[in-house]
Amino acid sequence: MSAGEVAGVVVTGGTGGIGRATVERYAEAGVDVVFSFHEDREQADAIVTASTSDAGTVTGHRLDVTDEASVRAFARTATETLPSVDGVVHTVGIVEPALLEDSTEAQVTRVVDTNLTGTFRVARAFLPALRSAAGALVVLSSVGGTAGTVDASYAASKAGLHGFVRAVAREEGPEGVRVNALAPGPVDTSMNDVILTHLEATEFRGHENVDTHLPEYSCSPAEVARSIAYLVDSQFTHGEVHSLNGGMHFR
Repeated sequence: MSAGEVAGVVVTGGTGGIGRATVERYAEAGVDVVFSFHEDREQADAIVTASTSDAGTVTGHRLDVTDEASVRAFARTATETLPSVDGVVHTVGIVEPALLEDSTEAQVTRVVDTNLTGTFRVARAFLPALRSAAGALVVLSSVGGTAGTVDASYAASKAGLHGFVRAVAREEGPEGVRVNALAPGPVDTSMNDVILTHLEATEFRGHENVDTHLPEYSCSPAEVARSIAYLVDSQFTHGEVHSLNGGMHFR
C-alpha cells in the first residue's frame, strides 16, 4: 500500500500533540480520518473545522479506552464512516509519574489500564476492519519502555506494548495486517512538560545518563507523525519497535 492508496485512517487521541499532528498530516494528504477525543469536544470540533478539506473528511468521536463498550462503539462508527480502515494509529496514553515508594495502587492501575490494556481493547475492536483492508496497526510506545525512563508505571506499561506488538504481529501477519510500535523520546507536548516537572522534582533520579546525542533535546509532534505515516505505509516493516529518540537509548 503506497501513501496514495491510503484512503482511511483512524487516530485515537486526536486532540493530543502527537495525535493532532497525525490527523493534520493525513488530512492535508486528502485521506479521510476518524479521530477520538476523551472529554474536550470543543477542541475536537476545532480540529475538524481546521482539518476538513474538499479532498478528505475529518470527524471526531468520543472514546474512553478503559471502557470496552466505548471502544466497540467507536470502532463501529469509524468503520462505517471510512471507505476502508487502512491504518489504526493508537496514541492514547497517560502519565502519572511518581517514584515507586510514593506510587499508589490506584495510580498504577490507571496508567496500565489506559496505556496497555486500552491498547488490547482498541486492537481487538479494529481487527476485522484491518484484516479486510490489509491495513496497519501502529501503537505509540516510548523510549521509556526500553530505557526505563520517566517512572515505573509508565515504563512498565510501555514495555508491555513491545511484547504486545511482537505477539500480535505473529498472529496477524498471515492475515495481512502489519503491526508496529513507535517509541519516541522527548516530544514537545504537554505530557512531556509533566514528565520534566517530575524529573526535576526528583533531581533526575535514575536519569543522569539518559540523554539525546543530538543538539536538540526533543522533537516536534510533526516529526513523530512523519514516522507514524512511514509505519502505516511500509509494506515490509512488521513486528518492530521503531525508535525515534535522538540516540537516547542505543541498542
